[in-house]
Amino acid sequence: MAKSLKPQIVILFTVLLSWSTAASAASVTLAWNAVSDSTVTGYELCWGEAPGRWPTCKTVGNVTESPVTGLIDGRAYYFVVKAYNAAGTRSEPSTEVSRRLGVPHATVGDLTGDSRTDLGVYRPSEGNWYFKNAWTSAQSRIRWGISSDIPVAADYDGDGRIDTAVYRPSDGTWYLINSSTGVGTTLGWGIPEDRPAPGDYDGDGKADAAVFRPSQGVWYMRLSTTGTPRGVQWGIATDKPVPADYDGDGITDVAVFRPSVGTWYLVKSTSGAGWSGGWGVAGDVPVPADYDGDGKSDIAVFRPANGTWYLRLSSTGAGFAFQWGIGTDLPVPGDYDGDGKADIAVFRPSVGTWYVRYTATGGTVALQWGLPGDIPVVK
Repeated sequence: MAKSLKPQIVILFTVLLSWSTAASAASVTLAWNAVSDSTVTGYELCWGEAPGRWPTCKTVGNVTESPVTGLIDGRAYYFVVKAYNAAGTRSEPSTEVSRRLGVPHATVGDLTGDSRTDLGVYRPSEGNWYFKNAWTSAQSRIRWGISSDIPVAADYDGDGRIDTAVYRPSDGTWYLINSSTGVGTTLGWGIPEDRPAPGDYDGDGKADAAVFRPSQGVWYMRLSTTGTPRGVQWGIATDKPVPADYDGDGITDVAVFRPSVGTWYLVKSTSGAGWSGGWGVAGDVPVPADYDGDGKSDIAVFRPANGTWYLRLSSTGAGFAFQWGIGTDLPVPGDYDGDGKADIAVFRPSVGTWYVRYTATGGTVALQWGLPGDIPVVK
């Protein structure tokens, strides 16, 4: 058996076994593709609580799916699988996948909770939100906001669905409608110059109100677990905030893209260490998302000048380029087919049409939903 042969692993689902507020046992079921080598006699699952470190292993035999039990809610785990032969020789580990267990995991732009990104737009001229489920064609309209508001939809209540929300720069106020209750709430958090940057900065499965203040290069978050504020100095005035979970621990990492030099600057929450890397040029639009399904956001840009997406996959470090879009399109990556991987997609304001390239099948689709002037919910 060649050690270079590697299975590819995915997390099928996680199961919370106890809703106790104390640490409790949880399990996760993983599946992987069979290695095309007749000498393979079985597989070994390994895991740990830090990227690249898997101290605990178990052999599962010649199967391609297995549960891992005895894990702890609220902790992030990293998994790999290895193939072995009759002599006990192990292959190289698979791509690492990760998940924080026992907390909700909402799909970006998913209003209905089916783990698929929905078509959604905010119409500033009306203050209305319009949603359409691309699979069922179910439609809904929600009135929430005024023309100067910035849409900041995210899962603020931890029910696995995005909440309708806007940030009002004129007074630094967030206006939310919790999808779990239908009740509206307000929160003062920011000043007119701030750029909203919501994310789950404390890993509790709920999005936190947060802003990036260009004049100071400081991030201000209000953590949902405690209601306490947190400030992080990271960035300069011309940077674009690109918060995402780049290390796969279920916590949003503070990050910026610097267009002037095409460089990304990240602070990884697993270690607190900073990282920087070049990926992009001036004029690119940053579009971080998990394109390879390993639980980590990938660095990526959309280049309006040639309608091309440039992705740097966290699973392999490899770069890819896909031509999908034109110069006036707005990139809207999301998991539209529910396979756990972000799909390349654009919204064309001139015709109100979404163009999606599905990762599950490689198929493409054009879906009309929106009008000129609408702002897509997914960004």
